[in-house]
Amino acid sequence: MPKILLTNYYRPEPLSFVKRLVPEGFELLALDQPGQEEVIRQAPQADYLLAGGRTRVDAKVLEAAPRLKMIQRSGVGLDSLDLDAIRQRGIPLYVNEGVNSRSVAEHTAMLMLGTLRKLGEVNAMTHGGQWVKHDVGIRCHDLFDKQVGLIGLGNIGSYVAEMLKGFGVHTVYHKRHRLSADQEQRLGVRYLPLQELLSTSDIISLHCALTADTRNLIGEAELADMKPGAVVINTSRGALIDEAALLGALQSGHVAGAGLDAFAKEPLPSDHPFKGMNNIVMTPHIGGITAETFGELIRKAFSNIALFDARNLEIMTAKEIK
Repeated sequence: MPKILLTNYYRPEPLSFVKRLVPEGFELLALDQPGQEEVIRQAPQADYLLAGGRTRVDAKVLEAAPRLKMIQRSGVGLDSLDLDAIRQRGIPLYVNEGVNSRSVAEHTAMLMLGTLRKLGEVNAMTHGGQWVKHDVGIRCHDLFDKQVGLIGLGNIGSYVAEMLKGFGVHTVYHKRHRLSADQEQRLGVRYLPLQELLSTSDIISLHCALTADTRNLIGEAELADMKPGAVVINTSRGALIDEAALLGALQSGHVAGAGLDAFAKEPLPSDHPFKGMNNIVMTPHIGGITAETFGELIRKAFSNIALFDARNLEIMTAKEIK
C-alpha cells in the first residue's frame, strides 16, 4: 500500500479532517512533532510527500526517501522547497494552483479594513471593558477614495483588485510584466513604476512570490519612499519585508499601520518586537485556510496523488512545476 507523508505537523482536529479525505488504497503518515528532523525520520517509508507549511524539503529529506515517486504541494508557494535538489533527483512536483486565491484575497481586504479601523486595538479595549468611541474613532480611516497599490498581480492580486471595486478605491499595481490594456480595464487597475506606487499609495499590499530577487523587497529605502501615514499589508511571504526596517517605520509613525499574515520566521517567536504593538493587526498565516478552502486543497492534493499513482497523467488536476 503506497504511503503519503505529510511534511506539515497538524494538531488533532485538522489531522482528523485530513485523515477522512485519504483516498482508498493509501496510508497516511503524520508527523509526531513539527520539524524537518521528524520528516527525515519518517521519509524512508514515503512513496509520496504532501508538502505543506514551512518545513524545508531539501536534499537531506530527498536522500532519506528512496521510495519517493512524487511531491504534491498543498498550496502554491515554492520557497520551502529546494527546487534544484528536486530536479536533480528527477522527482515530479505539483502544486494546487489557485485553489485558495479567493480566500487569501478576502483576508487581504479584511486586513486593510482592520488596520485602517484599528480593529485589534478596539477589540482588545472593548473586551477589556473600555467603551472608547470618539478617542479611537478619530484616529481611524475610511477605505473609500484611498489609493491601493498592489505589488504583484497574479491570481490573488487580481481577486483583490476585483473585490476593491466595491469600495470606491483607486487601485494601482506594479509587476514585472505589465498587463494588457484590456486586462487593466477589466480589473480596474492602473500600472505604476514601483517607486511611484510606493510614494503615492495610501495602502501597499504585497502579492508576489518569494524569490532571491524579491527577498526584502520592502526594505528601509522602500519604506522611506512611502507616503507618510501609509499602511502595509502582507498576506504573501514574510521575508518580502525587512521586518527590522518595518518596525522602525511603525515606531516612528512614518508607516501608520500594518496588517500581517506572514512573517520571516513562523511561528512568530514569543519575543518578537511586533507583539504588543497596537498599530499592527497580525494573523497566523491563516489567509488561505478556511473550512471550504482547506478541504478543497487537501481533496485536490490527494486526488492528484491518486491519479499519479494510477498513471492517469493526462487528467491531473494540479499544475506540474518544471
